[in-house]
Order: sequence, then structure tokens, then C-alpha cells
Amino acid sequence: MVNSLVKALPMLLSIIISQFIYFKIDDKYNVTNKINSRLSIRQDLKAFFCVCCALIIMLIIGVIGIYVIDIGDTLYGIISGFLTGISISISAKLLKNPPL
Repeated sequence: MVNSLVKALPMLLSIIISQFIYFKIDDKYNVTNKINSRLSIRQDLKAFFCVCCALIIMLIIGVIGIYVIDIGDTLYGIISGFLTGISISISAKLLKNPPL
């Protein structure tokens, strides 16, 4: 139990840190509003699209990590944690924002 928690700790920390950083950047540069205006799909599917893009990027990084370069489990967990944190933050903001 403790061993699995220790293995998941870098990913959890990177999710928290990336969400904090994204919310600070989004307050200053309005990244979510720019994403919202550029995506020409229904408002209820924009958050789903962002999460799917993050999952596809994680899949590509995983395949590159297996076949091209050797990416360690901890590094992959940190990278996927950052992508997951950012996609969750974007999705949460897109669901709160009304359509433009």
C-alpha cells in the first residue's frame, strides 16, 4: 500500500503543480478563452476534446518511450501528470465559461 503511494506521489505532485501554474497563467493571459474561441465545436464537447488530446499526447509519449528512447516510469509519471493537470484545468474552465 505504501509502496504504491510512493510510486504515485510524483504524478500527484505534478498534477497539483501544473494546475496551480496553469490557473496563474490563465489569469494573466486568458489561454482558456483563446482555446474556447478557436475550437469550432459544440460547447459541451470542448472539454472532452481537450482531455482526448491530452490522452493522445500521453499515448504518443508512451510509444516513443517504449520504442525510441528509454523513458523511466517516474519521468513518464511526471510528464503525464503535467498533461493531466493542464487538461483538467482547461476542461474545468471551459465548462464554467459560457459560449462565445
